[in-house]
Amino acid sequence: MGQEIAIGDKVTVRKSANVPLSFKGTVEKLYTNAAMLTIDSFDEADAMMVEDLKHKTVINYKHILKGGKAVIPPTPEDKK
Repeated sequence: MGQEIAIGDKVTVRKSANVPLSFKGTVEKLYTNAAMLTIDSFDEADAMMVEDLKHKTVINYKHILKGGKAVIPPTPEDKK
């Protein structure tokens, strides 16, 4: 089973066909299908891309790992 994700969590993102770079980051904001992450550490070869992104990016939950395990998207809260 996956890990729950919350603002402030330290996470890892792996490079894939849909994600242009691997990095470690911090969760800044949670959305329905993705999270905004601050890019904390990354490969030096990706420095220009990270600078272009202003050290932030939005990543789908399926590409985020917390403690080496997949994350569980937050459950939507009832809006009144």
